[in-house]
Amino acid sequence: MKRIAIALALVTFLSACNKTPVNPPLPPDDPKMKYQNLLDTAVLFNHRVSFDLDGNGVWDIRFETLLDGDPLAHEDKMQWLVISSFYSNLPVDINENIPMMNLNDSIPIKDFSGYNWYNASQIVLSQKVIGISNPPYWDGAWKDASHRFIPIQLIKNNLPYNGWVEVSFDKLQEKIILHKAAVSEQPDQSVHAGK
Repeated sequence: MKRIAIALALVTFLSACNKTPVNPPLPPDDPKMKYQNLLDTAVLFNHRVSFDLDGNGVWDIRFETLLDGDPLAHEDKMQWLVISSFYSNLPVDINENIPMMNLNDSIPIKDFSGYNWYNASQIVLSQKVIGISNPPYWDGAWKDASHRFIPIQLIKNNLPYNGWVEVSFDKLQEKIILHKAAVSEQPDQSVHAGK
């Protein structure tokens, strides 16, 4: 009798410990996206390239370079810029930076984590600083970017359409590489970078 009670207690204990794990709910699917292969387009210094991401005949995002001379610091800066049009937004913080998104990071419709969506923005992604007395060096948040994502928001009929542009930076060859881009086909939808 004692053995039966111990066996029942053991079976009850083991079955209580053998619960089926509860999986967290999956995030909702992203809206249908319009993808554009940017063909690993390289933007070397003194070059520029613009892209019409929604196919309406007007550029939405531009990548270009600028030589900025600073006579007080006795240095020149070879800058690589990203520029949004009047009808496209970049998320910009108070230091004039944009977030570097990873694959699957959420790109929300509203402002997020210290960044606000602004149109007609011009942001320095990376720059090579060349001084008189010191050796050249690289500066900027995107100088080591490898397959990272720039969030972008297009405005059509006063509605926001979120998207992203996948980029890398090659300091050795002094160029930004543009891999691909995508924009939601539905307004007012958060999307995930790279999806």
